[in-house]
Amino acid sequence: MKIHKYDSIPDVVEIGDGIFKTEIPQPFYSPNNIYILPDGEPTLIDSGYLAHLGMLQRALKKIGLSLNKIKHIFYTHNHLDHMSAVLTIRYYTEAKLYAMKGMAAGIGNYLEYVEVFNRATKRLVYKGHRSPDDRKMELARVEAGNENLKNTLMRGDRIDPILKFDVELVEGDVIHAGGKEIGFLQTPGHNLWHLTPYILEENIFFTGDLVLQNISSIYAEIDGNLEDYYKSLDRISKMSIRRLLPAHGPEPEDPKKAIKLLYKTLQILERGIIRRLKEKEYDLSSLTLEAMGEKVANSGYYNTAMAILHSMVRKFVERGWVEVVETEPPYETYKWIGDSNI
Repeated sequence: MKIHKYDSIPDVVEIGDGIFKTEIPQPFYSPNNIYILPDGEPTLIDSGYLAHLGMLQRALKKIGLSLNKIKHIFYTHNHLDHMSAVLTIRYYTEAKLYAMKGMAAGIGNYLEYVEVFNRATKRLVYKGHRSPDDRKMELARVEAGNENLKNTLMRGDRIDPILKFDVELVEGDVIHAGGKEIGFLQTPGHNLWHLTPYILEENIFFTGDLVLQNISSIYAEIDGNLEDYYKSLDRISKMSIRRLLPAHGPEPEDPKKAIKLLYKTLQILERGIIRRLKEKEYDLSSLTLEAMGEKVANSGYYNTAMAILHSMVRKFVERGWVEVVETEPPYETYKWIGDSNI
């Protein structure tokens, strides 16, 4: 592995139940929680961002592990911050790689998928901003977020862009790994191929981006689906959960309460959108800022917020409640045409 200089190496913390966690930074959002099951055949839940695979390697050494000692890696889903390291990880480990059935065939060339994702983000910018100056500023932000990845790919000589997994998982599979029996739930919504690994008989769930402290992104034009997201939340909320371990942010003290709060927040957002659209036409950017607050405008969460609001607007369009007004395409505004009693 090429040696890169990092300002610091994250700690690896034991969080109980034989589970360790390290936080690996990435340029798009808050750091990723990489969970480590060190017993038996050492196991990772996700492997993080491509440019920081060396950082993960050095973090593992703090507990006497290394990538070449890892035997299993379970991927919750295919977004950049969770699994772009898979492009090169086979050169540094013989671990078996696992992901939801259909992901590899559905994506194929991962770098082409990344470009599709970037184009979708840019479409949101053009849909939501009428001002050329605003568009230019937001497009620059999108490009800045991808610059790190491009630079990493340019200097890398061990990159395999075609996704391949050793085991394609379906619900009902149980894998013995990290001294545990690991089962899997298919939990789409945030992403078509999102899965939630869990430890049998311990009621511990690794929820990826399904349940976070903030609302998870839903890119409805690619592989996200708001209704599926609600269904996945509802499904997991009915299960016996002792611990809920998210891919970003802290572990919630009360897992059931965290799920209910997330569900409630989404519903409040939907009602807020309906209320505003009944008053006047909105474009996506102004709707996002009013619904989520001005502070989101200058945060790394802004494009994620736009995607969430867009998924809700699409839902209302499909139900015949909202009309898309396309006077200056691709810029568009939204007009309420549904029953005023909704």
